[in-house]
Amino acid sequence: MNQPIRNQKELIEAVKYIASETSKMAQKIVGKRFPINSLTVFAQSQPKFDLLIEILAKIGKPYNYNNGPRVELYEQIKVGENNITYLRIRKPDPERPQIGCNDFETDYEIFKREYLLKEANNLSLIKRPEYEMIELHDKEFDVLAYVVSN
Repeated sequence: MNQPIRNQKELIEAVKYIASETSKMAQKIVGKRFPINSLTVFAQSQPKFDLLIEILAKIGKPYNYNNGPRVELYEQIKVGENNITYLRIRKPDPERPQIGCNDFETDYEIFKREYLLKEANNLSLIKRPEYEMIELHDKEFDVLAYVVSN
């Protein structure tokens, strides 16, 4: 997906693309798909970020802020078995050229124990003071995904 997002319809298409691609990536890496209810679209420039947060304000109510605003959507976005309830727009970050990411809903400790060492080429442990997470990444995909503790 290389086209810029210019309106609400294209933002929703990007959400569907990210959820679909992260599910395919998880299937490739660990042989499973996981539920998704929270997703992030990465803005690649400040003007794009400003436009996306304008659109975001129309489709959801403010929920929290972490590297960009996150809303609870007025209408969930259905992607396969997933109902996307929360959507965030990430501030531009040169370290994040991907389209976006999502958090998978699964038991963190079980996921870590079963997959982290076995799939070391495509899984990275990230430790933060308050929590840790495992990043799923694959050079064939333009998305990232996470399994987060807590």
